[in-house]
Amino acid sequence: MNDDATVTSSSTARHRTHISPGRPHRIYPRLSDEESAAVAEAAREAGLTAAGYTAQAVIAAARNREPASGSVGDLRDLQRELFAARRAVVLFGSNVNQAAAAFNSTGELPELAGQAVHLCQAAVARLDEVTALIHRRLR
Repeated sequence: MNDDATVTSSSTARHRTHISPGRPHRIYPRLSDEESAAVAEAAREAGLTAAGYTAQAVIAAARNREPASGSVGDLRDLQRELFAARRAVVLFGSNVNQAAAAFNSTGELPELAGQAVHLCQAAVARLDEVTALIHRRLR
């Protein structure tokens, strides 16, 4: 069976990067109709042929990395991290508002201004970590 034929539009699907003289090894996965349809759909979404998508997924798994699309569990982990970072930024904004109100009434910055800066730095560092993790998974 030619996996490339499962992609309906050749103008949207692309092959993986070709190497010369070519890849000498082939693996023929056996899939049910449902599994084959799922692979074909994922390949279309990734803009790859089914064979190219399958090869990338297998190589990523073999290298202990997630395929380009990732799994739902991984996305949930990233979502939790982003929510936690968002919460920290919201708390920072609240602390800045309180510090500004105190400064306007007393003319001095309260102690919580330093805490707000620390909270902001921690939130940005956390966002940087999540961004780096996403970047590594997309490579």
